[in-house]
Amino acid sequence: MAEQKSLNELLKWSIINQATEKEDASAENATIKPMEKLDPGLIEAILGKSESQMMLEALQVIKNPHSTDDEKDLAWEDFEMLIQQIDNACNIENMKMWPPILEELKNTNPIYREQAAWVCGTATQNNPKAQAAFLKEKGLQPVIDLLADPEPNVRAKAVYALSGAIKHFEPALKEFKDVDGYKTLVNILKSDSNLSLVRKIVFLMNTLLIQDPSSSSELAALELIQTFGALLKKHMDDEDLVEKSLVALKTFFEVSSTPVPAATLASIHPQVLEAKEKYADYILDKESWAQLEKRFA
Repeated sequence: MAEQKSLNELLKWSIINQATEKEDASAENATIKPMEKLDPGLIEAILGKSESQMMLEALQVIKNPHSTDDEKDLAWEDFEMLIQQIDNACNIENMKMWPPILEELKNTNPIYREQAAWVCGTATQNNPKAQAAFLKEKGLQPVIDLLADPEPNVRAKAVYALSGAIKHFEPALKEFKDVDGYKTLVNILKSDSNLSLVRKIVFLMNTLLIQDPSSSSELAALELIQTFGALLKKHMDDEDLVEKSLVALKTFFEVSSTPVPAATLASIHPQVLEAKEKYADYILDKESWAQLEKRFA
């Protein structure tokens, strides 16, 4: 009904402001009636809101203390969907939205901490401009802090946000290293019982080793190899985690120029052999297995 009313109003406006052939031929000294302005609300009803406007309205709902939980949940979902578009993600900075979003990383409600981290990860993923803005607004440390959040879902989204912020963006990776980020990740691998989170971190660790081979020496000092060995021993039945751990271990050996003590290799060799016996036909190819086993010869 509202849409029909808008169309009727548009038709009325068009008729009023359209000159007929007879009116066009009126006397030169005839009074010319000024064109009526089109109601901005009518334009919006016809063309729809801009995505920037929708982002702004969603954020207003998120920040409104009187919004219901359902309204906020929907607003977060809408906002995250909109910023999947790179231009919209860049507009977070242009519209000065980063500060209110980053505030939500410290919300007392874990659901909103999780959703804020989700938005941070989506906005920065493969988007150097958004990564730079996120770093400038000091978003990295709050995300790292969330890796110790008591809620598993928040920790998982924090890994997602961290990955988006530092992958293929050297300034953020440097800051991550300066605040002992690698130590934080290795400690999580050693202590966190949430296997979904552990898998995500092992995958991220492999990506960072490829991106930053020099980090292998730091990770060697943090006993990353022993940590992978412990994961294999404890979770040998978890095929996905075993595969991710072996891939990361292989990457470590490929990029590292730091000699690995024989005792360290001997300590994890049994786990590698067991993994090969159990999963040789499912994970890694023959060449990868051969390259990995060379390290233990």
